[in-house]
Formats: sequence, structure tokens, C-alpha cells
Amino acid sequence: MKRILSMVIMLFACLLPAEDILTVAESSNYLRTSLYDEVMDFLYQVQKKTDRVKILSLAVSSEGRVIPLVVLSAEKVSRPGDLRLVGKPSVLVMANIHAGEVEGKEASLMLIRDIALGRFPGLLESQVLLFIPIFNADGNDKLGHNRRDLGPELAGVRYNGQNLDLNRDYLKLESPEVRALVDVFNSWDPVLVVDMHTTNGSFHREPVTYSTQISPNSDKNLRDYMWQKLFPFAARTLKTVYGFDSVPYGNFADREFPEKGWISDAMEARYGQNYVGLRNRFSILNENYSYADFQTRVLSSRAFVASILAYTAKNIGVMAEMTRRADRETAVQFGRGGFVLEFKLEKLFDVTVKGYELVKETIKPEDREKFPPWMGEFIMKKTDKLKDYELPYLSLAVPGRRLDLPAGYVLLPHQSEALANLKRHGIRVERMLEGFKAEAENFKISSVELDKNIFQGHVLNTIKGSYEKGEIDIPAGSFFVGLDQPLARLVPELLEPQSPDSLAAWGFFNRVIVQQWSNRPGPYPVYRLGQRPPAAAFSE
Repeated sequence: MKRILSMVIMLFACLLPAEDILTVAESSNYLRTSLYDEVMDFLYQVQKKTDRVKILSLAVSSEGRVIPLVVLSAEKVSRPGDLRLVGKPSVLVMANIHAGEVEGKEASLMLIRDIALGRFPGLLESQVLLFIPIFNADGNDKLGHNRRDLGPELAGVRYNGQNLDLNRDYLKLESPEVRALVDVFNSWDPVLVVDMHTTNGSFHREPVTYSTQISPNSDKNLRDYMWQKLFPFAARTLKTVYGFDSVPYGNFADREFPEKGWISDAMEARYGQNYVGLRNRFSILNENYSYADFQTRVLSSRAFVASILAYTAKNIGVMAEMTRRADRETAVQFGRGGFVLEFKLEKLFDVTVKGYELVKETIKPEDREKFPPWMGEFIMKKTDKLKDYELPYLSLAVPGRRLDLPAGYVLLPHQSEALANLKRHGIRVERMLEGFKAEAENFKISSVELDKNIFQGHVLNTIKGSYEKGEIDIPAGSFFVGLDQPLARLVPELLEPQSPDSLAAWGFFNRVIVQQWSNRPGPYPVYRLGQRPPAAAFSE
């Protein structure tokens, strides 16, 4: 009875007359999306109406735009230290990381207004809400016919002012936007991060799709909680209160034979939902369906995030304790389980995808350039005939090859870029002032293979070889990165040379792993230690 009453109250709140502060999407009858200046003007109008809103500067983009971090609280919170004073954890909602995917931006602006002005009573009683409505401010204003959506006609571009995809920057940290976002993770420490996107993959009828951290190296308890607790509540609320269907994020595993399964396979740490998970925090990837019309995408994504926040308002304490437990357990025992380098995808559970009957159509030679090479020689087109598919959801990464982990890693001196990167993530790094001898492992590189194409401004390396053990002189001025810390899950992602998102793969060690005037592999500038260095190594 209490649940029904709560839903009635929420529905009534959503039907209240619109405030006089309208988003560009609302005021244009969902024909336009907002420019950067319009977003900032909207936020300042809301801030003038209430003291529940504080607009802070997240970062300055490479083109000089100040990216807003909006704080909503009942206690006028304006800095991370205030969270401890008020005794409330935070939740972060971010949108527009890909600036052509605009409904998340418009939906988050509406939520900021509606929560701040009291249209969702109770959401701020137990939590502080952080919003980044326009994360990719530079890409947002590069309007053009950049998407094949059902509106708006003009939208921004996927990349930022550096031509980088910000959702591939979480390990290398080259953009001011993602560097600042990681600073937020370190200082505000949100228990949950919601990242809003648009998908234009397989045809289906649900306007909202969702996923969470799926890396096999993330905490299983956090992953299970999302699928077993939060997502069922959010999906049920989204349908019963707001009337929108949803389904776990994915695509048909075989587009020609969709009955084979529904698959989500982006397991790499470079993706935001996985990176957050590797930090022992809850994450949600919200992918709104681009084939729905713009108004439906905006309203359904707004409703989905509102459903999520309704859940966290009641359960944020339990979720915060789970993250603290994950931190403690990671610091004590993560290294014992090994690091997953290879995996296979198996069924997580069964899903029903509300789709269409599909027909196969050969791509005409004159149309070949309109389609990406991976599509081959045909496309699948939907018909008007509806069809529901009962499918296995292929999103469970079952570990294959594991790598035993050490007590910690030694980064040799003069690797300033790698050192700065580790510290930016918030990883504890200790400088050793004295040299010493130790039984250690070093990766003996047999080959460094370069990708054929440039990716995110880099030519990625594939490094092959094996570890060799022996007594090694560790020089003074080296740095020790132990796995006895909460962020231990990130350490092998960055320092194991065969990790797909390692610093070595991204080229941070290129000057040392290939010797000058030669193609012979050089030494890998990281050692693995089976035990912590002697205390004397850290002393003055």
C-alpha cells in the first residue's frame, strides 16, 4: 500500500503544471536542443529560484568553456567536505559525454529544475545530487546533421574540442573533462554514477536501455546488486508510473539471426561504466533508443533517472556501506584472485526484446560509402510487423586466462607521464628514497605490434612476452604501487603490459620499450614484487 501511495504521489508530481523556466526542448516543442549558452542561462535561472542549487565549475574545456557541476541539496552543499558535515552520500548524473546524444542533456536539465523546485519531494532527504548536464560542452555547439535520429534536426558531435571520444579516455586521462571528472570521483566520491547516452543499434521498441559495470575484474557483489535490486525497481517504476518500456542494453548477437541472443560486450576499462565499477562504485549506463522520437527519448530518460533516484533515496545507505565494504575487501584480498586477461561471454539471464520482423537487404554499390565496413554486404531492415524475441542476455564475462598478481608494482624513475597518470586516478604511489635488491619479476618483451589505424590519437600497442623472475637492483627514486589499497583494481589495468587499456598499450612507455635506432624491444620499466619493499627503502 505504501508503495502504491508513493507511486501515486510521484505521478501527481509529474503532472503538475510546468514551471515558467523551460528548457529549449520544451519551449521548441521538441524541435531543438540547447546550445551551451542556453544551458548555462537555464541553470542560472533555476539557481535564482532556490537555494537548493549551487553551480560550480567542473573544468574549463580545451576551447575555453566552463563546464558546470550542479549540486542539489537541502543543506546548501557547495563543496565535497560538506558531505561529511551533513552526513549524506552523493549520486552523480552526467549527460552529453557524446554531444550528439542530446536527450540526456535536456532530461537532466528538466530534473535539475523539477527536483530543485520540489516536484520530487523526498529525493534530497538522504542524498546529495550532482549533475553534469553538458559534459562535452565543445562538441555540443558544433551543430549539424550529425545524427540519424528522429529529431532534433541539428545536434552536436561525438568528440570534444581535442577530437577525443571522452568515453574512451578514462584510463589515459588526456582530456580536461575526464581529468576533472576523476577529480570529482576522488573528492565527492559518488556512490552511484549514471551516464546518459543514445544507442542506434538493433531495432527494438523499448525507448530506454541500461547496463552497469560488466568488467570481470570489478566487484561481483556490486554488479549483482544492480541486476537483482536497483534495475528491477527502476524498470518497474518506469513502466507503472511513467508508462515507458525498457530492456537491458545490447544488440542482437547475430543481426541476420537475432534469435541467437542479445549481447553487451564492452568489457574494457576505458568505458565509463566499467571504470567506475573498477573504483568499487555503482554505475549505470543509460542508452536511450535513437529510433524513438526526440520527445519520447527526453521524457523516458528523464523518467528513468527519476526512477533511479527514487530508489537511491530509500537505499543509498545500504549502497554506500556496500561500496565501503568493497573498498576494504579490495585492499585486503583483490590480489589473491588474479587479474582476468581473457574471458568468454555467457548468459546472464533471459530477456524479452520487443522488436520487429526483419528483412535482409543487399547494400547497393553506389550506397556502400554510407555504411561502415563492418556491416559487410547487407543491412537488416525492420518491417511494420511487431515481433517479441525471447533471448539469452549474453553479458556475463566468464574468466578464461587469469594472471597471478603481485603484492605491488615498482615504477622505475623518469616515467613522469605514467607517474602523473597514476596519481590523477587517486592511486596511492610511494616514492622509494633508497635502492635495494629484491626478488622481482620483469616482463620480457618479445614483440611490440602496432595497430594499423589511429585510435583516439594513438596507435595502440599489443605487447607480447612473458615474465622472468630474478634478483634485481631496484634503484633509488623508484615508485611503489601496492595492491593493498581501495583502488587496487585499477592498478593492473594500467600497469600490466598485456592489459588492453594499459599505459603501455596507450604508448606511455614507447620511448623505453623500443630501443632507439632499433626495432628490438627494450626493458619494460615496471617490476612486480611479491612482497612490500623494506621499510628502509622509504626512509630519509
